[in-house]
Amino acid sequence: MGHESHVWKIVFTACVLIAEMSPVVNLQSQFVNDSMLDGLVKRNRKASVQNFINNDLQLPLNNGKLKEIGNINSNGSDGEDSPNNVECQAFHNMNITDICSFVNQTADCDIDEGFIRYTSFVYCDFAEHLLPLGLVIVFIWWVFLFIGLAVTADDFFCPALTVISKTLGLSVTFLAFGNGAPDIFSSIAAIGNASNGDAGLALGALLGAGVFVTTVVAGVIAIVRPFDAMQRPFLRDVIFYLAAVFWTFYILWKKEITKYESIGFILLYVFYVVVVVAGRYIYQKQRGLPTPPVTVVTNQTISDERRPLLNTEACKLTNYVQDTVSIEQEYIHPLARFFNSVNPIDHDKWVKAGCFVRFYEVFKCPVVFVLKLTIPVVDYEDEVNHNWSRHLNSLHCTVGPLFAIFATNLGWKTIGNVYPVWALVLPVGVILSLVVLFTSNNNQYPRYHAVFAYLGFLVSVIWIYCIANEVVNILQMFGIVFNISNAILGLTFLAWGNSIGDLIADTAMAKQGYPRMGISACFGGPLFNLLLGIGIPFTIGTFKNGGSYALNVTLEEIVLAGFLAFSLVSSLIIVPLSGFRMTRAWGIYLMVLYCVFLLVALLTETGVIHGRL
Repeated sequence: MGHESHVWKIVFTACVLIAEMSPVVNLQSQFVNDSMLDGLVKRNRKASVQNFINNDLQLPLNNGKLKEIGNINSNGSDGEDSPNNVECQAFHNMNITDICSFVNQTADCDIDEGFIRYTSFVYCDFAEHLLPLGLVIVFIWWVFLFIGLAVTADDFFCPALTVISKTLGLSVTFLAFGNGAPDIFSSIAAIGNASNGDAGLALGALLGAGVFVTTVVAGVIAIVRPFDAMQRPFLRDVIFYLAAVFWTFYILWKKEITKYESIGFILLYVFYVVVVVAGRYIYQKQRGLPTPPVTVVTNQTISDERRPLLNTEACKLTNYVQDTVSIEQEYIHPLARFFNSVNPIDHDKWVKAGCFVRFYEVFKCPVVFVLKLTIPVVDYEDEVNHNWSRHLNSLHCTVGPLFAIFATNLGWKTIGNVYPVWALVLPVGVILSLVVLFTSNNNQYPRYHAVFAYLGFLVSVIWIYCIANEVVNILQMFGIVFNISNAILGLTFLAWGNSIGDLIADTAMAKQGYPRMGISACFGGPLFNLLLGIGIPFTIGTFKNGGSYALNVTLEEIVLAGFLAFSLVSSLIIVPLSGFRMTRAWGIYLMVLYCVFLLVALLTETGVIHGRL
């Protein structure tokens, strides 16, 4: 009886609300001339309806029942107050006691990609006084995911790209994609999850990382080791980067990007590579030197004018020479070899490591273990067997494809509405595993070993994309909880997380006496990330949206692009005037400039600095 009474009350309320919005009200006003009586009737009707909604209707809604009537006042349309139009952060400005119900019923609080609804997790699974505990747990998980993102790119994605490049005989390759993969996939995830054209998280991360690397990282290098920069590469990279930033500013100013403009970002990077290759060829010919092989520059592709500007070992920060040694292979039981292959902790590093490094190894070992089980790695630096593990690589033929289909939500889809996809992939994977197992041996990698690099490339891309989605969803959750814009989250947490590795690596190279290598990456890497980080995601987005993508631009994005352009222009003026000498004074200036940038960005976020676009 309780549920039936609620249903009848809901039907009655719907009729009253429809009558309230219908033209009958206008007819009623023609027969009722007394305005006071008319106002009294309307006020009483409104008060009774509101009282019913608050007392009788809200209870089943808060208990998770009849959620479909949450939009009853719009009768299926997205009105101004519809949950489909309300921003998730709006509850900060509302008198709402049950935030969990609001989060579950508001479309903007939901996620388009990913596996965990973090906003519901912190507001529904924790009491109000335990909300800080939930946030701490999510923050630790976010750090864990960021480490997983870096490990996947460095230890699994980059070796696969190296092998693919060598097997295809490419000289100018896409190896740079290895270093920029976390940034690009984070951008794809942020733009894919953006609602109402709010791409502030992606743009904030790309532009914020650019400001951080070109000011803080470049400044630290100049302070640690002042040096003379190579003129042509510096001017080329800064000019191309400036062109990309001004183009981005133009897109932000007109608040829309078309498919041709997004493709143009990709083509601009292709043109940059052509200029690099042609410049290297001319430089070598003028000096009568043999032309070295060329690959692509990124944050961690360290180079100068007297080395190949684009190093085929782009995924490695340093090159080292190993003496040739004779190795006597001892018999190892296949089971022991398998467990050694999946062991997430390097025994040799563990023995020599300190407490902090050991804690880091233990912290990341769960994700490393799962990655080793799902992603095959063909490592040409292992001159003995190229990281071949017969039983583990056989297992990869089954586990890798299964993970790929379930991570992309294809596993439970059916073929012809009868046969699930996983039921097709599983037997095929088992057959391939048996073929590998019976056509290979433990001590020598087979001739088809390089094929595993292509499988590793595919599975690692899916891993990176899945982890990037979770990272972005967590940042959006923090933005909702603390009422922070996506642009600020992008230029701080996401930008710092993606750039901290560059700061450590480039500073280490400068201390070792190679500052030119680090400064080259400070401009070539962010250029790569900006052009492809905008070009690839927005090309996908514009084709999905019919040829264009409307942007919801805030003042924070304009400040970001403006400061990045200002830092590049100032460097383009100061460095040539100082004879291309990277001085400590220039480094200190860049550090101060970044502090000013953060201050202006925070003042803009808090509304102290405001303006209309």
